[in-house]
Amino acid sequence: MRDESAVLKSRDGEALVLLGVTAKGHLDGLLFELAVEQRYRNPQKKNIEALYTFPLPFGAVLLGLEFQLGTEMLDGVVVEREKAEADYEEAIEKGDTAIMLEQVGDGIYTVNLGNLMPGEEAVIRYRYAQLLRFEKGHIRLAIPTVIAPRFGEPEEAGLEPHQMPITDVLADYPFAVTIELRGEVGQSGIDSPSHPIKVSATASGVTVALARNGHLDRDFILVIDGLAGTSLTAIGRDGDGFVALASFCPAFPMVEDIAPLSLKILVDCSGSMAGDSIQSARRAVRRILEQLTPADTFSLTRFGSKVEHYFTGPRSADSKNIHAALLHLYALDADMGGTELESALQSVFRHGGEGSADILLITDGEVWKTESLISASRKAGQRIFAVAVGSAPAESLHRALAEQTGGACECVAPDEDVESAIVRMFARMRAPRVRDLVVAWPGAPVWHTPLPQAAFDGETVHVFAGYESRPEGEVRLGYRAGDEVKNREESIALTYAETNADTLPRIAAAERLKGLAKGQHKKIALRYQLVTSETSYLILHIRAEGEKAKSLPELQQVAQMHAAGWGGLGTVDSAVLGSAVQFSSLDAGSVSVFSRRSGSLIGFGAEQPSGQYGIRAFLRNQVGEDAAWITPQRFLGRPGRGLWSRLITPAYPTKLDDLLGADVPWHVIDFLKRLVYQGESEDAVVKAFIEALVESPAGAKITRHGRRAIRALFTNEYERSALREHLRAVFASATPTEWPAPPTLADSGEDATFALPI
Repeated sequence: MRDESAVLKSRDGEALVLLGVTAKGHLDGLLFELAVEQRYRNPQKKNIEALYTFPLPFGAVLLGLEFQLGTEMLDGVVVEREKAEADYEEAIEKGDTAIMLEQVGDGIYTVNLGNLMPGEEAVIRYRYAQLLRFEKGHIRLAIPTVIAPRFGEPEEAGLEPHQMPITDVLADYPFAVTIELRGEVGQSGIDSPSHPIKVSATASGVTVALARNGHLDRDFILVIDGLAGTSLTAIGRDGDGFVALASFCPAFPMVEDIAPLSLKILVDCSGSMAGDSIQSARRAVRRILEQLTPADTFSLTRFGSKVEHYFTGPRSADSKNIHAALLHLYALDADMGGTELESALQSVFRHGGEGSADILLITDGEVWKTESLISASRKAGQRIFAVAVGSAPAESLHRALAEQTGGACECVAPDEDVESAIVRMFARMRAPRVRDLVVAWPGAPVWHTPLPQAAFDGETVHVFAGYESRPEGEVRLGYRAGDEVKNREESIALTYAETNADTLPRIAAAERLKGLAKGQHKKIALRYQLVTSETSYLILHIRAEGEKAKSLPELQQVAQMHAAGWGGLGTVDSAVLGSAVQFSSLDAGSVSVFSRRSGSLIGFGAEQPSGQYGIRAFLRNQVGEDAAWITPQRFLGRPGRGLWSRLITPAYPTKLDDLLGADVPWHVIDFLKRLVYQGESEDAVVKAFIEALVESPAGAKITRHGRRAIRALFTNEYERSALREHLRAVFASATPTEWPAPPTLADSGEDATFALPI
């Protein structure tokens, strides 16, 4: 048994469930593969279920899941999501250990580790692959490690309460990474703007590792410079058939007469940009203005909870207007509240007319609501060139906005050269627009993936095709540049590769899913063992009879570390890892868990004790704000408050005041209070109320974790079963949005009584 003194603890002395993360990978050409190891330990005296939500890079494809408990090793299998959840819950109920890995959003995954016994240590290993790209002479490799707090409600992105990441400023998880660079990429300039690194020569290239201890508080960034982008191909086995990859890196022609730009600059000045991010934004805007010519037009807009246009419309980029814009740089500060990105983009789309224009967006992109945002941007017909700043930006959103509008994306870490990123962006904007892109495959492919909305000089474009027999010959890329009438063409010969037999077809299958209707996803996902919104990884560990859990597990949600430099809490210094965040503006001990709501930090770590309720809840109830805010669904499922937070904390509701502080309206509390006046136990009334509400239509969407926890809490038979039956009848008509209507719960005066059946 491990010595208790050696157990990893947070800065406030609490034992941690997640002990640390180690990653080992290799980059061969443009194919990057990484194996990640998460180490867990149960520090509690009872069995637990550990829930950990973590990020993966944009375009990454999960290839495997392993679980190690003691000396036993188990491999995961991808099954339908509904089956995975049912089998997982059944295993938990039987006292066995189960692991489920589910996709909960673009680039966001949750691992569920159920029934880890007291003192047990376990390891979860997953591996993924990703195709990188040549971009203007360099390759940028990013390994995200933390999800920074995002603006809005996670429900808007489809996350369930147990999947919603929480942040603890006291959490501290070690991180180590080693990457082998093989072949040509190992002979180029290598730098990391995020971490100090050490580079060692190997027989096939070089190995890069952290020079000092790392932590899960920022993306690991590796930049490989001095590369001449080349076109590549590969063919691999795909069952009885073959899959072909063509990675074009075209050299598009340049023109002497550069067309003027119509540029709209949009800068995020929300609270999350405070510190490193807003400083990067100021440097970026200055560099942007330096790149403009008098023939160009531009506008400058900043946003947060509202939108501020510095000019009434586009202005000529002459010296007078550039000087005026530079003066506005002093007002670019992270002081505008929440990140209302969708309304800001809609305003900028209309600003100066809705004609053709380019938008240069500078933001950390930390928002939950993305689907409608991307859809609106696609319809606007204006290219978005996104510069994602910060130590842990929401890369998936930036990439999606760029790809769907024909623009481009650059991610910039705090110690990275933002000016160089802006120069590359302007090279893309000023280049002639490439149109009529088409790929001609040899023979007759069974399927092929679509081309992207845009392509740029010296940057990789990946396309796949499937064949029944091994293809031979050349793949041709046709296009027109600018106003050219005649098509141009580039070709590359297909080459066969025996290595990574399962990697290439599975990456291709994941790419195919993007162009298919959702009803067609499941079949391909199951065949190629891909985790999607309809499938999950599952591992079941059947315990011996004497080793099974005797009770349902206690939920333990693993909090995120604070993203270094996020929200102005300190600054990122890659030379000093683990001590970069200085809590100069926040008493870290006063706010342990926080989320972003309406642009502010709201502490949920210090819930009001039993017998008291929050002033905000009291005022809401006094003014009768129950239609839009205080609903049964809000009580049952609202993260951070409501029943869910008490199942996680745990600090279960046992008093009427607990219910009032958890978004139960005043008139419901008043009804329950009268039952207590008649002599019923307050604890029994509260438990029977929750049980009745869960069994009503209002509880139809409560999560499996919530149902399991409620079963464990409220299974005792009360002294008077009549109480339970009565409350079931009263709340039988409760819906997710409405409580039972008067007169059932009407305020009938202090002396009113409610007869219970005998």
